[in-house]
Amino acid sequence: MRVRVTKRRTIVLLLLSPVLVGLVFVPRKYIWLYLSRKTDPRPPSADLLRDPEALRNPQLLLAEANRLAWLFNWPKAEPLYIRAEQLFKEKGDTRNEIYARVGRIRAHAEMMSWVDVSEMLTRQLDIPVVRGDPRLKLWCLAAKGYTDLEINPVSAKRAWTEAQGIAETLREAQWEARARGERGFGSTLRRCGKRRLERQTQTAERRLRNGSNGPSVKPTESIR
Repeated sequence: MRVRVTKRRTIVLLLLSPVLVGLVFVPRKYIWLYLSRKTDPRPPSADLLRDPEALRNPQLLLAEANRLAWLFNWPKAEPLYIRAEQLFKEKGDTRNEIYARVGRIRAHAEMMSWVDVSEMLTRQLDIPVVRGDPRLKLWCLAAKGYTDLEINPVSAKRAWTEAQGIAETLREAQWEARARGERGFGSTLRRCGKRRLERQTQTAERRLRNGSNGPSVKPTESIR
């Protein structure tokens, strides 16, 4: 019995001996580096608008606003776009000022007329800086595409088609996929609109034949 215990102890010591030797001969600098290591910097504040450092960093605000916008969380993105737009304007950064402005316009869309929002975004697309910057133009087209889906699926499809082409050129895979998906959604809306118009037209014709006045039906561009 004693022989077995002794053998086990011998095996354990042999297995542990390399570890013990390594600990003895570890260079002092590694021990010092471990003891003097610094903890990871604190994560950014959950509410950037209450973080004094973030409030002076338009790039950080814009990045977080874009992240929220990508997730369709426009209400939380809006104040970040507003603050970023103000800071970029103060710095004279026209390009990013426009970028933040477009985000701010789109984020505020549900509080305004969709038609007014669409017209505002069209004016942004006409700015020379936008026409000469593919990434900025892609952003403006995406904002207009989202907006026009609410009022004019044909216009939305044009915006998303152009956005998809730019995304392919820039190799922006996520935007390319998003544009393709939104184009398909717009086509579905347009088909549904056509069927609804056909049903309304048939109903109106039946009423006219029966001598009753039904509601007038006027085809619009959004359902062509």
